[in-house]
Amino acid sequence: MTSPKPFIKGKRGVVGVMIRGEKMLTIRRSQNVTAPGKLCLPGGTIEFGETEEQALVREMQEELSIEVIPVTCCWRSVTPWGTKLAFWYAELSEHAIPTPDIQEVAEAFWMDRHEIVQATEVLPSLPRFIEAWRDGEVCLPIRYR
Repeated sequence: MTSPKPFIKGKRGVVGVMIRGEKMLTIRRSQNVTAPGKLCLPGGTIEFGETEEQALVREMQEELSIEVIPVTCCWRSVTPWGTKLAFWYAELSEHAIPTPDIQEVAEAFWMDRHEIVQATEVLPSLPRFIEAWRDGEVCLPIRYR
C-alpha cells in the first residue's frame, strides 16, 4: 500500500483512525475548543518540528490518555477553511480505555459506519472520510460494507 504524499506548507492537522471490531473511535468535542460539540475522529494540530506520527501519538495521549502506534497514513484532505489533514490508521491496545481530557473532548464513543453516517452535528471532515472509505480511497483493515 502506498501512503499519500506528505503536505509541505500551511496549517496541518493529524486525525487518528482507531478500530475495534467494526467500530471507530469517535469523539464529541468539548465546549472549550473550535467547533464545540461536534462529532469527529480524534486529532489535532501538528506542531512545528513534529512528524505526523509524533503529533498523532501526542494528541491521543493529551486528548484521550491512550497510547497508539501509528501504522499508515490512510487518507489526506483539506478542510473548508484550508487546514491540511492527514488521517492515520493506528493500533490501540484492546484493553485501552479512552479517558477524555474534558477541556478538549466531551465524550468518546466507539461507532460503526452506520452510526457515523446517521450522526448529526459532525465536523465536515468526518462524512468526507466515510465517503472516501466507501469509495475505496481509504485502505483500512476492515472493509466498508
